[in-house]
Amino acid sequence: MSERAPLPLAGIRVVDVTRFVAGPLATFFLASMGADVVAIERPGGETSRQLPPFGRADGGSSPTPVDDAMSIPYLKRGRGKRSVSIALDQADGRALVARLAARADVFFENSRPGVMERLGLGFDALIAANPRLVYASISGYGQTGPRSGAPAMDQAVQAASGLMAKTGDASGPPTRSGAAVGDFASAAFAAMGVLAAIRQRDESGRGQHVDLSMLDVLTALVWDEPVDHYADSGLPVRTGNADPRGAPINVYPTSDGWVAVTTTTNEQWQQLVLLLGRAHWATEMPTIRDRAARGPEIDDEFAAWSRTLPSAEVERLLVGIGIAASTVRDPVAARDDAQLAHRGLLEPLRHPSAPAGSPSGFVGPRLPIDFAGRVAQLPPAETLGTSTDAILSDWLGLDADELARLREAGAIA
Repeated sequence: MSERAPLPLAGIRVVDVTRFVAGPLATFFLASMGADVVAIERPGGETSRQLPPFGRADGGSSPTPVDDAMSIPYLKRGRGKRSVSIALDQADGRALVARLAARADVFFENSRPGVMERLGLGFDALIAANPRLVYASISGYGQTGPRSGAPAMDQAVQAASGLMAKTGDASGPPTRSGAAVGDFASAAFAAMGVLAAIRQRDESGRGQHVDLSMLDVLTALVWDEPVDHYADSGLPVRTGNADPRGAPINVYPTSDGWVAVTTTTNEQWQQLVLLLGRAHWATEMPTIRDRAARGPEIDDEFAAWSRTLPSAEVERLLVGIGIAASTVRDPVAARDDAQLAHRGLLEPLRHPSAPAGSPSGFVGPRLPIDFAGRVAQLPPAETLGTSTDAILSDWLGLDADELARLREAGAIA
């Protein structure tokens, strides 16, 4: 792909009325693939704008939104989008959003099921005006069913899906994941669904409703593992860092920290027992099933060896014999990884008021997809309502008098 080649979604218009995490993250993915994303925000701003910490134009931070400081979560998820401030609690505001949707390729929302319908912005209403529209919804439990209207956030859905019950040590409480996997995975699957629907729309001429349930996504992740086999075999659902189906698979102490190790093949095992000075284990435990039966013994012996060495040396020795292993690093240390630097995943966040190219004290991940070396160079997140007049003029042809009337009536800000 040449340097000037467009990104895959160049020319696709997205009307984004999402908030919090999963929806704004999904539309950030679309913006990163070249889509023109118009973020519709209420006059007070999308919820993420209120979340600390806040970044200033000079690259510093603040626990409160003083002066021109903007929420760092919004600076991350708002990149590449144009902010339009419209009041959905007013009829004129709702009519504007419906008109924008009539000129869009994608309408993206993540309210509770039924909310958009009550606003006159549901799938049936919008696709009647724009039959080519791809209408995407992210909700906790899906658009239909006995639980569809229940409130949902990432932690609650982790609990409902069974993921939380599987996370943590068997002797401890159920534990949520250290990352908002429900939000992130749901955003990724929703973006995937939108891409497929656009592809089908281009063939059929007809849009459709993409219905994404966070519960469905996390349950699918849980059942990628043989959970029913665990129950039938009397194995604990929560196994911490170990895997009862093999060994050594765990996190082990070193002289200066921890190392995560996963040994799977018989060939890896043959090499490892020589490293541990336990060559006789190669014939005593030749299969992964044999090793699973003696997992605690293997863990103890491995830990006795690993704790005498620094993490980097344990990692080097294990990787050298073909075993997947890594030092356990905190996120700040992981940020400085040479491989991540080579891939360019983390990029400086820039406050919209900061001069182009100015240093920033914060970083955010870009879309973790490389299109043959072509990645989006996204502008920073906009301050609230920056593009209101421009979008309403360009998309809808509104003149200055009409914009002034709408602003006076409180329909736009």
